[in-house]
Parts: sequence; C-alpha cells; structure tokens
Amino acid sequence: MVITYCEQSHNKRSTADKFSIEPKQLREWISNKDQLLKVAPYIQKLTTGARPKYLQLEVELIEWFRERHQLKVITRYMIQAKACFLSKKQVYQEIYPDIKNAKFSQKWVDGFMSRHNLVNRRKTTISQKLPENYVSLQSEFLSYVLFRRREHQYPLSLIANMDKTPISFNLSNNTTVEQRGTRTISILSTRHERSNFTVVLACTVDGTKLPPVIIFKLVNVLHEEFPDGVIIWANRDGWMNESEMIWWIENIWTRRARRGVNLRSLLVLDSFTAHKTTTVKNQFCEKYTDIAVIPGILTSRLQPLDVSLNKSFKSKIKRPTYSLVANWIKESWDSMDTNMIKRSFKCCGVSNSLDGSEDNLIFDFNKVKEINNRRKGIEEENEIDSESESSDNESESEDESNKSEDSEGEDSEGEDNYYKENEDQNVIQNWN
Repeated sequence: MVITYCEQSHNKRSTADKFSIEPKQLREWISNKDQLLKVAPYIQKLTTGARPKYLQLEVELIEWFRERHQLKVITRYMIQAKACFLSKKQVYQEIYPDIKNAKFSQKWVDGFMSRHNLVNRRKTTISQKLPENYVSLQSEFLSYVLFRRREHQYPLSLIANMDKTPISFNLSNNTTVEQRGTRTISILSTRHERSNFTVVLACTVDGTKLPPVIIFKLVNVLHEEFPDGVIIWANRDGWMNESEMIWWIENIWTRRARRGVNLRSLLVLDSFTAHKTTTVKNQFCEKYTDIAVIPGILTSRLQPLDVSLNKSFKSKIKRPTYSLVANWIKESWDSMDTNMIKRSFKCCGVSNSLDGSEDNLIFDFNKVKEINNRRKGIEEENEIDSESESSDNESESEDESNKSEDSEGEDSEGEDNYYKENEDQNVIQNWN
C-alpha cells in the first residue's frame, strides 16, 4: 500500500511523512518490491538474519527451557547463566573452539529469545468485570464528592484517601520468559500466599503522607526494633476490622494536617465492611470527617491509592538480597551448639564407641512411635477386642489379673523412663 501510494505521483519524502516512516526504509521497500510481493503477508522480514553461532548449545538450552518453564519462573539472567554453564562442557568446547571466550551478553540473550519466539511475560490475573451501570455509579460518587467540597470548602490538606493493601511473605516473581502468544501465564509459588500482612496507607491531596500501619498476623506485637515512622500492630487475622479501624481513626487519622480554622475533612474509602459500621461512622463524625464510600467494584477507577500508588509502592518492596540471606544463614549456623552436633551423630549411631558402651544413645524411633500410638489411643480398639474375647473365660483368678495389672504398670513406667533417660541425656533437642 505504501509503495503504491508513492508510485501515484507522490515523492518519497511526502510518502514517508504520511505513513510515519523513514525515507530510507521506503527506498529499501521500493528496491525490494518484487520480493515483497512474493512473500506471505505474515512474514515480517525478508532475511532471517545470521544463523546462531552455537547452534547445538542453543538446542540443549531450549530443551532446558521447555522442561523448566512449566509453572516455574525463568528470567533472562537464568538463560544467560545456563548458557555460560553449558559452554563449559567438553563437547561444546571441542565443537566450538572459540566458545571459551564467549560472554553470552544480554544482547546475545535478546537474539536467542528472538530466534525462539520468547518474550518476557507477566503472570496473568483475573480482572474485575465492571457492571453495566458503572458509568452512572461513577457519576453518582463524583457528584457526591463535588457536592461535599462545595458545601464545606475543604482545604486540600484535609481531603484524603485511605486503603489497605495485603502484602505476601512469598514475594515471588510475577514475570517470566514464555512463548510469544501464550494466553495464560501461571507461576508456581511457595504456597505462602495466605501468609500475608496488611499495610494501611493514607495520604492527602496536598501530598502529605500519614504514617503507614503494618498489621501482622500475630497475637501480640513482637519485641523487635522497628524503624521510626512506621506503626506496628497485630491481630489474629492480620487484617483490618472494626476495632482496628477505630484505633486507626484515634491514632493515625487525628495526625492529619490542621491548617486554617476549618477542621472538617473528607476521607475517601472503599466499601469494606469495617468502614461502614455504625460505630466507625460515629467515630468519624466526632472527628468532623465526612466519608465518601466508593462503590465496591469501582476502586480500580476511583481510589487514588489503587489507581496510581499501590503498584508503585509494592514494586519497591523486594525480597531479601542474596547477601542478606547469606548473613542470616551464617549467623544461624554459627549459633548452633557444638555439643548438639556431637549428640546428633551419636543419636544416629554414626560416632558411638566401638565397644558398644554408647549403643543406648541411639534413638529408637520405632519405640517412640509405638509409645505415641498408645498414648493417642490408636491401640484402644485392639485392647477392647482382646478384653471381649477373654471375657468368656471366667476361670481366671484375681491373682493373675493383679499380675497383669502390675506388668502393665511396669510397661508404662518403662515407657516414661525411656523418655526421661533420653531427655536427661539430651540426645535430641528441638527437632523443629
């Protein structure tokens, strides 16, 4: 179409400007007109480019990719590292003598992904479906906000938005390398998605940021050193509820800017249940605060924190660095008791005395299992069956029954002694 337009008494410069292309590109298309007319419409390049320099290595690399990519994250750096690892194989060094000097740069990764039709993709999510009347709902909410602003003339420092955002301890990658055109991108997680904590954020129109509140899923707040400017709270759910909302109003919302004589404020909230209880509404009234509740399905369009801020906020929360994890491991390993290490070998029978004097230190897992089963009542049914079978035999004397009771008492005492002896010897400490 572009070439035809140019041939209809139009010069190359005006044609290039009309179709927003470079004149050089147009000249190349005109010179290759015959070839372009012969190729299929979906072909994007006349030439496929140079062949890969290390073809056999790429064959193994793409096989590794296909084996791993099922629900697992693959990054560009992982591809680069795997290529460097494969290049050290003797077979490839014999086939490609210069592979020892190959750097496998990010530009090489670009070429590899292009040759195999790979792209960076983000994990797909199910987006909310807006209701058919979302335009009218949106208009009603904005009209209410406008009405309140005209009525009370709030300063910008007293118009705010508050939102809760869950953050997972998982923090897995949301992007991976995948075949181009794949519709669903799934990423395997560590199954800790529910191990969340909640961050409560609030900001005003003039850019003032109220102190963030972190609600951990704990019974009590940990006695640790936390940074200044962050409020730490805890409850059993790790989530906002009515009592936490009242606490937030009393301790955080009261810190909002107080400029001028007009203390009445406007707070934009989502339709979370705890925001709309009678107790919470009364508390806002006491603080001279009007609330504007966003319709439940429209937070992605009407809540400032959801629209512009939460994603940027979460993007700055990273997993711990490798060096930090290494420090954790070193500190934990250095703190291990050397006596516990020695006892663990004896517990497994590896370093016990050769004369057999320390064989009693070998932990008897079968005996412990048997004792635990008895204590849990697993063998109660067998005991009941044996008692019912022996009930028909009435010739059993009381002395024999007493003897059996004594023997059972001795067994139970022996079991308790077994635990006590092993506990006294400290053979096992804290298997967790």
